Amino acid sequence: MTVRFVQGSPGVLARQPEARAFKIDNLLAEVTLGRVRVPGFQRGLKWDREDGASLIDSIYRGYPIGTLLLWETDAPAAELRFGSVAVSAPARSDALWIVDGQQRIVSLSRILLAPSPTDDGFALYFDLDESTFGPPPSRLLADPARWLPLTEALDSERLIQWILRNQVADSQRRERAIQLGKRIREYDVPAYIVRTNSEEVLREIFGRINSSGKRLSEHEVFDALHGARSTSRPATIDQIADQLERLEFGRVENTILYRLLRVLQGVDIIERSGRGSLHLSQAESAEAYRQTADVAASVIQFLKHDVGIPHYALLPYKQPFVTLGKFFSLHRSPSPRSRDLLVRWLWRGALDGSHKGDTVSTRRVLALIDPGSEDRSVQRMLDMVGRKAHLPLASGTFNFRFAVSKLGVLALLSLRPRDFATGELLDPGRWSGGAGGELPLPTLLDRGASDELLQSIANRIVHEPRSGLRKILLTVGDAKILGSHGISLVAMQAIERADHESFLRNRAETLQLHMNDFFSRRARFDDDDRPSLASLVQDDG
Repeated sequence: MTVRFVQGSPGVLARQPEARAFKIDNLLAEVTLGRVRVPGFQRGLKWDREDGASLIDSIYRGYPIGTLLLWETDAPAAELRFGSVAVSAPARSDALWIVDGQQRIVSLSRILLAPSPTDDGFALYFDLDESTFGPPPSRLLADPARWLPLTEALDSERLIQWILRNQVADSQRRERAIQLGKRIREYDVPAYIVRTNSEEVLREIFGRINSSGKRLSEHEVFDALHGARSTSRPATIDQIADQLERLEFGRVENTILYRLLRVLQGVDIIERSGRGSLHLSQAESAEAYRQTADVAASVIQFLKHDVGIPHYALLPYKQPFVTLGKFFSLHRSPSPRSRDLLVRWLWRGALDGSHKGDTVSTRRVLALIDPGSEDRSVQRMLDMVGRKAHLPLASGTFNFRFAVSKLGVLALLSLRPRDFATGELLDPGRWSGGAGGELPLPTLLDRGASDELLQSIANRIVHEPRSGLRKILLTVGDAKILGSHGISLVAMQAIERADHESFLRNRAETLQLHMNDFFSRRARFDDDDRPSLASLVQDDG
């Protein structure tokens, strides 16, 4: 592998990382003192009790368990939790933030420091007869002197008290218990401690190293540097996404939120080849997170209430989220005319593919947004999308990953679908996305028609998944409920006589007429796109 150094590549550390070894009892003492911290960017704990048992067994046998990488810097006061282990950590200037080694340190803390031998999900016992590690044994009460809880092994005095309290008379058991405690306490865990204020260098370190062997994403790196030590909320991209979920629009992707944050800070939408790094003070980063959350909420409200897109998963293309974010950050209260024109911009670009969102086109449209003129910004954005488009076909192959299929679903939703059984309006905004963020859109039929129709949107229903959905449909006699799904009485007659081909063909024809009308009304290709009269008067002056 050839490593290419380009202009703007990070420099070297002013001080070499300190290489040292922590005895496990000393390392866990730092945990209880609140010095060891888990950054907010770290992924959740992936290990389970079996992984913890393997780690402890390696320590007992003297096997290597890998090297830790720690960043020494300041940290605020905080309430920390490692499973059942709670730590009230004071503010300090020499905190050790875990860059690599989260799974190992958290597992050791839960196994050896838990307040109860059995309550933590990582609780382990050492079988003094078999020299093996396992969960709390079912036969513990029958012979308590055989199984040593590892919560008693780290401190030598506690270990002796356990031996006396449980009257461990067998000399081999006593010897193994004492030997286990000694091996755990005195095991050397190698570590590198990085001390630097250079965010550029830290960014590269975070980007190159994590415990899974995969590079961290851009937003995780940014959170590591700017969000982990913040006491304000939101303090990470994940927390912004959590906050936005309360708006019942689904979960916005972290990648899109981070791109929006970068755009709002006036830097390139993506970081390229070591360039475009975003350097913010703690106060600036707190404001950047807050602003991103506020602007994203404005975008969501616009998409839901003006555009008519009820769920993030139904956005045909995702990059307009960032573009609208920049617009609303500069023009917080656009006029009704501007909002109407932005609706046309979104639908036209979705229909003709202008919003596909490759980086070059996104940069181009972002550059057209004028901080000094709301109307000029809107007109420039409209100039970038077409005035004609091929409308989606109801008989085309349905695949939720493609924009054209999402457009079809939006057309179905505009019919305001109702529950087959109750007649209540359905609200997909409340539904959970499936794999890849897909909404549940069950099929009605699995046979009895051509593959073309079986695979089309005519065979999809906007309805919460339910067993026997087709049978329930056959009991629906309310034309209003049927019409809310684009199902005519003629189509119902076809499905009642098990003529599935005719049912799907008729529904496809009904939906096609609706889709043509729906998209034409939304995109308004033939309408005049002039700005408001008020803006024209101002321009003349």
